[in-house]
Amino acid sequence: MKIKYRITWLFTLVVSSILLMVCVSIYYFSDLNRQNDFQKRLRNRAFTTVSLLLDVEGIDNNLLRRIDESTFISIQDKSVAIYNEFNKVLYSYSDSAVVLVKVDSAILNRHKKNGEYSYTEGLREIIVIDYHSKGKKYTLVAAAYDRDGLARLSQLRFILMVSFFSGILITIFSGLIFSSNIVSAIKKITKEVKEISSQNLSRRIKLYEPKDELNELSATFNDLLTRLEESFEIQRRFISNASHELSTPLTSISSQLEITLQNERNADEYKSVIHSVYEDVQNLTRLTRGLLEIAKASGTSAGMELTPVRVDELLMKLPADLRKTNKQFQVEMHFDTFPENEDNLLVFGNPDLLYSAIKNVVLNACKYGADHTANISLSFSDGHLSVLVKDNGSGIDDEERKLIFQPFYRSQSVRDIHGFGLGLSLALKIISLHKGTIELTDTSARGTTISIHFPTQK
Repeated sequence: MKIKYRITWLFTLVVSSILLMVCVSIYYFSDLNRQNDFQKRLRNRAFTTVSLLLDVEGIDNNLLRRIDESTFISIQDKSVAIYNEFNKVLYSYSDSAVVLVKVDSAILNRHKKNGEYSYTEGLREIIVIDYHSKGKKYTLVAAAYDRDGLARLSQLRFILMVSFFSGILITIFSGLIFSSNIVSAIKKITKEVKEISSQNLSRRIKLYEPKDELNELSATFNDLLTRLEESFEIQRRFISNASHELSTPLTSISSQLEITLQNERNADEYKSVIHSVYEDVQNLTRLTRGLLEIAKASGTSAGMELTPVRVDELLMKLPADLRKTNKQFQVEMHFDTFPENEDNLLVFGNPDLLYSAIKNVVLNACKYGADHTANISLSFSDGHLSVLVKDNGSGIDDEERKLIFQPFYRSQSVRDIHGFGLGLSLALKIISLHKGTIELTDTSARGTTISIHFPTQK
């Protein structure tokens, strides 16, 4: 069922329920008020009859019947009976063609509990009440048919039924109009979203007033499109850079081999060509390995071997490994304080991946620092462990701060230094995989500081 019809159905159901309760309440209280009013009139009629009989001199039963016959009131088919304390009839009257109500002793005794008792018999309503006069107790029984009251009640019932069903029809039509206005905005959003594809991700959904949930939905879609556009741009740049980086050594290898095969060479020339090709192959191998590591780190931790890892032990391995890479690279450790509980040094993760991430950050600090020295410090806080890596290079421009963690991105100032631009991107993915964070916390002409934060094993 379409949402337009669902809203209409629910709206009609709610309004119909309210209308039904209102109509039933009006009818019920109107009928209750009619009964109370009619019983009051019956009571007054019975009291008038008994007071004339008992308190007015010269009025006997025959005279009182003539008075009752000649009295025209708004109640029809009336009858009145007066009983003494021994349940004997002292006086009775009923309109023509109306049978006098016969009240048995059970009903007469039942009314004595409350002093008054009312009930219905067919269409007639009957009331039994006590009356006291000159120290004696009498029982009055009055009955009548409230023709006018029931006719008005029937008319009210017809009006309420017409109003109820008319209200339902009005609710259905107004609900359709109301839901169509709501759905029309959704349809506009849907239409605009359908028109957006990978070729026009820069397009955005128009934001309509007022600023309600639909406006918020459109803004959310626009934020999603912005993220998708950025992802597509990063992917496009990654593919372009990866293709360029892969094609460079392949082209070099191909051209060197092609030139070498054109003429006969001596052993030294062949050796020189093979050595050059070997360097290109090594670069290609390192690039391929970096791409594979990025692909591996881009997944999830499911299926990955996770163990408690002491971060200080990983850091202690860095100086020797980096000197093997380049004898000029130096790593200085600054472990001023250690936590009392050694568990604060433990991070739950994969030791090889964690070491690779930290090593890439430190390697960048050594490679681009002025004296090829990386300063590493370790700090602790409640539930977190932080590794700070600082170099004394030329710093990073503000415009490049958001780009340094993208694959293959390299600053213009370091283009002459050999590298692929995969180190920080790989570090970001690995650290994120371990629920940590990496950020550029300080950059100036005196160097750059990169902070790595991990949640401890606890």
